[in-house]
Amino acid sequence: MQTQLLSIALTVIRMIAMPSIVSAATCTPPASLQKIEKPASDYYIRLGTWFGDHRQFVCATDAFKRAENSNPNSAQIEYLLGLSLYSAGRAHEAVAPLKHSAELAPNDLQTRVLLARVLDELKRIPEAAQQWQEAWRISPQSPLVLDGLSRNLIAQGNYSSVINLLKSATSEELVLDLAQAYGKSGMVEQAAATLKAAVDSNPESFRLINALTTAYVIQRRLQDASVLTGNFAKLHPRDLDAQKLHLRVLVLNNEGASAKPLARRLLSAQPHDFYVLYLNGILEREDGDYQSARKHLEGAATINPNHAECRYNLGLTLAELGDSAGAAKQLQHAIDLGYNEPDVHFKLASALRDLGRSQEAEKELQTSQQLREKVADSAEAASKSADAAHEFEAGNTEKAITLYREALQATPDDTLLCYKLALALERSGDTAAERKALEHAVAIDPTFALAQHQLGYLDSLSGNATAAESHFRKAVQSAPGYTEAWVSLAAALAMQSRFGEAQQAVASALRLDPQNAQALQLRQELVSAQKPH
Repeated sequence: MQTQLLSIALTVIRMIAMPSIVSAATCTPPASLQKIEKPASDYYIRLGTWFGDHRQFVCATDAFKRAENSNPNSAQIEYLLGLSLYSAGRAHEAVAPLKHSAELAPNDLQTRVLLARVLDELKRIPEAAQQWQEAWRISPQSPLVLDGLSRNLIAQGNYSSVINLLKSATSEELVLDLAQAYGKSGMVEQAAATLKAAVDSNPESFRLINALTTAYVIQRRLQDASVLTGNFAKLHPRDLDAQKLHLRVLVLNNEGASAKPLARRLLSAQPHDFYVLYLNGILEREDGDYQSARKHLEGAATINPNHAECRYNLGLTLAELGDSAGAAKQLQHAIDLGYNEPDVHFKLASALRDLGRSQEAEKELQTSQQLREKVADSAEAASKSADAAHEFEAGNTEKAITLYREALQATPDDTLLCYKLALALERSGDTAAERKALEHAVAIDPTFALAQHQLGYLDSLSGNATAAESHFRKAVQSAPGYTEAWVSLAAALAMQSRFGEAQQAVASALRLDPQNAQALQLRQELVSAQKPH
């Protein structure tokens, strides 16, 4: 029930599009609430709630502050004051009362979640992480908490923790979080497989279709993306978002014959939509209709001035029209917005050369060449890694090790590659080399929970329970949903006869997975170990 109420409350918060700007002087409650009742704090709670229900958040804040004056140590009042401040667009001011509410009622899930969301919104990510951890402690199975915690971990770049936390996720929101973590970890195949299973279960979800399309595009499976979006568009002919998604894939896949009539239909239906203008501009530029392309790309850039690829395509169009100065400006703008591909530097060099700025042009050419080499290294590493994974699954361990090492020569700071190499080395029995690969991974990223756990396992094998405990603790700190790491931590503590701490670690594992066989067995062994003999 608490989770359901929390979901409703957060849904209401999300629906607030624009805070109500109402001065205190216009705060007029209904006749039934115009007479102050006793106790005053209860009256002002009712008054503030009425104003909140009527979206008069400035008035609600004033009422809850009056309630706070009457009862300064009420967790409920502090929460409501924080909520009204946040709803009024005053997130910075909402933090203090929400923190006070959490201190007064440390196990209140509603307060922890709202405080965490406010801190996330304010980009105070580490502080938000602490609140999400507390919320997870209170309700480790809550989808809302798992979603919030996962998003926070993704914001920190801690993707492996999200993967461990959500590996059994089934809800749409959590599947999307899991797929995002897979994708950002470079595990695009796992992301696509996760999303494909979710789409098969829920084929009507546009969000899942959109996410799976993105995964296919990243994998360059453009034909699969075209079929997926085409089928969805046919089933939803009046859904303009579905039609636009299909158009984007058609343009990417160079299916101009199908894309052009769809682009024109969408332009008639939505002449001021950014993507419709942008995609029409791309198709027109490719057809050599540079004047029309310029018109539509400039229109798109006006709507969304920070879209780097739009700036890039507009730059290419202006170059074809002989406007080298305009082309250089747009291409530089694309780079400033983060579009750092080799071609944009090459095209900018050409425009600068036309303007007589030879020295700048040469610099851009050098940058273009460096980026091409980096792209080639990344492509080589990805190819070697895929071949290595195939050899590993086929049981050809030594071949897999060779390929992983070759991949790491191209991208030496790829922590996931280091971990995969370590697993192959473990199978071969070369624990010294395995440890070296794992230590390299955690030197690059100390929050890499999988590598920390594996290092703890190696320390356990050598009988070094203290070192093992240290690595296991780092694993669970980075990935609080990593059940196996909690079990391993409990075992390391038990090896040191620290049975009370071991039981707490087992309890954490069982909160995550009540049927975990290893945790249940270890809990039983801990009970037996403490019985008098």
